[in-house]
Amino acid sequence: MQHYKALGKFGFKSRTLFTACALMAGQSITAVNAAPFSTCPSKAFLFQGKPVASYGVNLVTGSFQLIEDNPGINANINGLGFDEQDRYLYGFNTTDLQVVRMDSDFQVQALNVSGLPADYTFFVGDVSSHHYYLYRKNVGLYKIDLSPLDNDITAALTAQHIGKASVNLTDIAFNPNDNQLYGVDNGTGKLYQISPDTGAAKYIGESGETGTFGAMYFDVNGYFYLSRNQDGKIYRIDLSSVTSNSTIDELQALDVTAIHFADGPSSSQNDGARCASAPLIDEDSPSNIDFGDAPQTYATLLADNGARHLLDGETYLGLTAPDGDYDGYTGADSDDSTLLNDQSFDDEDGVNFVTAFEIGLDSVVTVYASRDGILSAWFDWNRDGDFDDQDEQSLVDIALTEGLNVLSLRVPDGAVAGNSWSRFRFSQQAELNYYGGSSSGEVEDHAFTISESGISYRYYPGENSWVTLAYEDQWPASDDYDMNDVVMYYRTVEVIQDNQVVRIDIKGELQALGGVYHNGFAVQLEDVDTTNVNQQTLRLLHNNIEQQYSGTNGATTYPILETGNSNAVVIISQDLWKQASSVCSYHRTEKGCNQTQSFDFEISVPLINPIEIGTISAPYDPFIFATEGLYHGEMFTSHPGRGLEIHLVDKAPTEKFNSDFYGLADDTSDPSTGRYFRNSNNLPWALEVSGPWKWPSERSPLLNAYPEFQTFVESNGNQGSQWFDLNQAIARHLF
Repeated sequence: MQHYKALGKFGFKSRTLFTACALMAGQSITAVNAAPFSTCPSKAFLFQGKPVASYGVNLVTGSFQLIEDNPGINANINGLGFDEQDRYLYGFNTTDLQVVRMDSDFQVQALNVSGLPADYTFFVGDVSSHHYYLYRKNVGLYKIDLSPLDNDITAALTAQHIGKASVNLTDIAFNPNDNQLYGVDNGTGKLYQISPDTGAAKYIGESGETGTFGAMYFDVNGYFYLSRNQDGKIYRIDLSSVTSNSTIDELQALDVTAIHFADGPSSSQNDGARCASAPLIDEDSPSNIDFGDAPQTYATLLADNGARHLLDGETYLGLTAPDGDYDGYTGADSDDSTLLNDQSFDDEDGVNFVTAFEIGLDSVVTVYASRDGILSAWFDWNRDGDFDDQDEQSLVDIALTEGLNVLSLRVPDGAVAGNSWSRFRFSQQAELNYYGGSSSGEVEDHAFTISESGISYRYYPGENSWVTLAYEDQWPASDDYDMNDVVMYYRTVEVIQDNQVVRIDIKGELQALGGVYHNGFAVQLEDVDTTNVNQQTLRLLHNNIEQQYSGTNGATTYPILETGNSNAVVIISQDLWKQASSVCSYHRTEKGCNQTQSFDFEISVPLINPIEIGTISAPYDPFIFATEGLYHGEMFTSHPGRGLEIHLVDKAPTEKFNSDFYGLADDTSDPSTGRYFRNSNNLPWALEVSGPWKWPSERSPLLNAYPEFQTFVESNGNQGSQWFDLNQAIARHLF
């Protein structure tokens, strides 16, 4: 029987879709033919649709397979349970309102049952001690003795009413440890214990999850599993300590939080059944699962919901497909002892640490992928024995391509020096955690060492402070001069080792876009050669999401480190309007359009050769430029694009600047004297203001909003030095 692992993440809505996908994949679907089941099967069964289709689900990994889609009857079957005594499945035919029995070939046979209320369907049921139990909210719990069927399949059966309960359940399951029924209320997530003797429901605790849990199961250790219809997520509740002697006080003292365990099939309609006395590992594939091998505290063993992957033979790390494990190992690389042709082989060969892990610095890791897939990785930076702390997932859903992939990551400033552990998970699934099951791929755990780096930091303007950059994008014309076309909060961090700068970090928050023109934003790092930037660990984040490019335009992609410049120029965005949306014509410049700030960035520029601390200084040269291919004013005969730059006062432009633009309109730049981006009155087109600054509202000139600015400029900064203070502003002209 073929496992359809790739579909497990996305689920399916009907047996027709699932079968069609299987046929497109060129796989056959084989039915199992027998009368009763020959054993107590470890797989969980899932039933969907009309006519009911039967699936086998591996709760360990979430993978599933179609077993039979022709039950011999055109009906939906719900409320199923597995009878461990006669090894048949029992359920309720919701189409014809009949109790039925299902063989191991999943063919349905109606039973002769009386005593159930007429015209009611039952969607909830399970089997224990050779009795079938059905439940419906506000109707009651019913019990049917199945022993007459041992001698005669046509024997008359009577349903006995046990009692009523008003909890909203879509399935129930018997705990083999105390022989009580358990279920989770869909709307509230409350866990209840239901007595099979009285039908009374006792509140146990909060699962923390809500939704339609159409299938519920137990395993032999007393763990309780919930399969949610909407998204296929499988959760586990730890009831392993419950016994027949457990009191209600002891039960209510348990932590019954539902933990995400695996990702199975989603559906609009689910019901489930399982032999609760069976171990959880599927006997059909006990060694087709890959576990990790970090120490137990890192969620390695199945009992701890350890990381695990169903081996598909296609998705793995390294050159060697991994060997299967019966459970996680808890010694360094201990699952490499598997023998192949009487020789040990190393299947933990997919990850290589290229550089040391030094606190506060960047490291390079290479990962070899057998095919395209998705990688996440966790590092125990604080060495507390788990991957559960902030920033310990250092790689999040990275798309790998087949072959060698070079990745970079940052060792946090708060990391603790010493030996520690990491976990890499490669799969066809996204959003995996450091624990839980996956229907494809491999997990590799690797020990590593965190080293002291002896680094310090120099902040501009301060560790938690900002300067405000404000640009007027009408250059070389002054026009409205409202100085709000691009407004950015900005700060820098220099990472220093042995009195040399080894990395430059720049952070910013876009505050306003008041210009109709489209502008990009970049920083020129004066006195830093382009060739001295380590592109392997160069990193740009937009809203904390790593970017591969500074922007795209159709099939064209623009690099983060711009080529063709002597000084390093890093591009934050090719078009800031693509980073922000507005409910009004402009972004945060018009009265009454007070939407929240929505774009921030961080760029890290590591240096190949460190630079003496006194030879460079912040804020460097942040500037805006015209977006390629878009209109930027009537004075240009064609779209000026990257050749139009606007810098802070007397900052020389980059080598991409079009020098033909000097002297146009109001510009009085004179490169021979070091004069740049001023008009005849010395007014600039770009400002750096200390601290967060209130910018003018749309079409309100800067000189109207801050009258003292003219005095400041005309005196060459000798007077009106606090022109930007709110006490000097005219409030009606501010945003």
